[in-house]
Amino acid sequence: MSMFQYIAQHPWVGAALVLLIALTVFVWCKAITSGKKRNEEREKIIADLEREKALRNEFRNPDESTFSEDKDDYRLIVGMCANVQMRLEKASNMNAAFSELSEVKKNTYCLGYVFEDSKNKLSEYFRSNGEPLLSASKNAVNEVIGGDFGEIFNKEFVMLDENDETTSVDNDLLSKYDDQFSNLISEKGAEIYKKTAEYIRSNKDEFLA
Repeated sequence: MSMFQYIAQHPWVGAALVLLIALTVFVWCKAITSGKKRNEEREKIIADLEREKALRNEFRNPDESTFSEDKDDYRLIVGMCANVQMRLEKASNMNAAFSELSEVKKNTYCLGYVFEDSKNKLSEYFRSNGEPLLSASKNAVNEVIGGDFGEIFNKEFVMLDENDETTSVDNDLLSKYDDQFSNLISEKGAEIYKKTAEYIRSNKDEFLA
């Protein structure tokens, strides 16, 4: 008796076979999708590392040309943030080294992290970092940028401050602040980055010393 004849006489076997084939195809497709996703994630990590390496190399030893008006504002901000980061990494105690930074370097470092870690949501910045960076960032934002940016930042700072037991997280309100922040960056991001970059350029001697 052939396999086809057997299946014809036992329909349930055919149904089971079809189900098995469908399950095999599903698992195979899922494995391909999962593998593709892993490859994409790995490629993104590699690309991010390469960009970080290039940034560090470019800003490792800044000179007058580093602070040229021709330099992209955002790249100058994250580049000088990376410059300060490299200095901190050499210290045995990074928190102690951070506290000893000049106000300009501390502000530059903080604002670079604020911009980078809030690309998706401002709340992600607060949830990804801790003290003493957060409090120092609040000071940097208010001193260098202020305005609507500072107002939204301060509201989220209070709401997400782990040391403030009097304030609880209102997820709906937090989402509202995140949306306001995203809209602000979309509308006035270039202006905000320009203001921050000009702060760095006007204090370039701090980094050239």
